[in-house]
Amino acid sequence: SGVEATVPTAELRASAVSPAMLWYLDGRVNRVTRSGEKPNENYARELLELHTLGVHGGYTQLDVMEVARCLSGWTVRDRKKFFKGRVEFNARQHDDGAKRVLGQDVPAGLGARDLDRVLEILMAHPGTARHIAWKLCRRFIADEPPESAVRDTAAAFTATQGDIPGTLRALFATPAFADPAVRGRKF
Repeated sequence: SGVEATVPTAELRASAVSPAMLWYLDGRVNRVTRSGEKPNENYARELLELHTLGVHGGYTQLDVMEVARCLSGWTVRDRKKFFKGRVEFNARQHDDGAKRVLGQDVPAGLGARDLDRVLEILMAHPGTARHIAWKLCRRFIADEPPESAVRDTAAAFTATQGDIPGTLRALFATPAFADPAVRGRKF
């Protein structure tokens, strides 16, 4: 019942290390300190709720906290330093201990690769495929898309390991997309 490893899409990783995202959601100050300060959960929650699993995707508050730990140490240079806006990983501010996200292990000692491991876990989770498929079908077919279209689109997302062009090709091939009753209303 384990989640198979999947290569995270470049788009999802780009969001996680985006200077704008790190700044806007305070990820740039997501660090573990000796005083026991908890990591900032803003982007972790955004990643789970909006970018992958969805609000009802089956994650817990503990998963949010563990993802925040995985994302600790990523920062953006501010205007007081050369190379303003450069995203960097600061190992001293990272929680490098073992973590568990959605029942999957993130071993201790991965450092910056914690980010990639958590993205692999999220991309391989069936809830991500379903949530992304539902959002795409809602955008291109109907506000309440047929279950068959969501199911077929989610299957394509999984089969293509999150490749959005491949996923969209599958969506556009569904009978629901070609249905004259809905064709052209959303597109």
